[in-house]
Amino acid sequence: MYDVVLVDDDVIVIEFLKTIIPWHDYGFQVAANFQDSSDALEYMVENPFDVLITDIGMPKLNGIELIGKLKKSKITSYNVILSCHDEFTFAQQAIKLGAFDYILKESMEESNINALLERLKNKLDQERYTDNQHLKATKFLEMSTRNDDVVKAQKYVETHLGEKISLTEVAAHLHLNSSYFSRMYKKETGEGFVEYVTRVKMEKAIELIDQSIKSVEQIAYELGFDSKSYFLKTFKRFYGLSPKSYKFKDKVSL
Repeated sequence: MYDVVLVDDDVIVIEFLKTIIPWHDYGFQVAANFQDSSDALEYMVENPFDVLITDIGMPKLNGIELIGKLKKSKITSYNVILSCHDEFTFAQQAIKLGAFDYILKESMEESNINALLERLKNKLDQERYTDNQHLKATKFLEMSTRNDDVVKAQKYVETHLGEKISLTEVAAHLHLNSSYFSRMYKKETGEGFVEYVTRVKMEKAIELIDQSIKSVEQIAYELGFDSKSYFLKTFKRFYGLSPKSYKFKDKVSL
């Protein structure tokens, strides 16, 4: 449903529009109605709406002034002007302010309003469709960028296994804020970046133990660990046993 605000100091006009027009048939609902244009302005500044139907000749703020103040407040809506005055100057001002339509009250009938609503609905539907397409495109680009950053981070890890890899270092390499990178990586992969680095190094450690005769010290050094003891502690925490137990005793349990 699209929200409509009615503003007219003539209560008869307000009641006609509220009760006679089949708003819901065209996908609209009257969100609010006002006889005081100042109250209407206060409401519209604070609440979202799609369409304003307003009289021109009102005390305090006339319809032209009301639309002008909305525009100054950066509030966008489709505006329809109602007037008892068939004056070109009013029509000119309404057109200058981008009014969707200008209707004389003398010729205001249910059929005319219904036709107007149909045109408004088509316009709003088209606008909503365009906005949705832009949103989808933006999300796709964001996702592509995130996926690209994940791939780049993982490639960095794979090519720097012999170094001590930190989250801050990789985030800087990708020109990203470290906190953002940490959240993004976890969201995209379901695994924390530090956990990923540890997992890749431990998988490489198993490969080196299986396929080489290198000592634990050599393997720890090749994988960028500061010390043999820290490597042993990490390996045991990850696999539940020491490299020696893995190689000679409990290999089957893995």
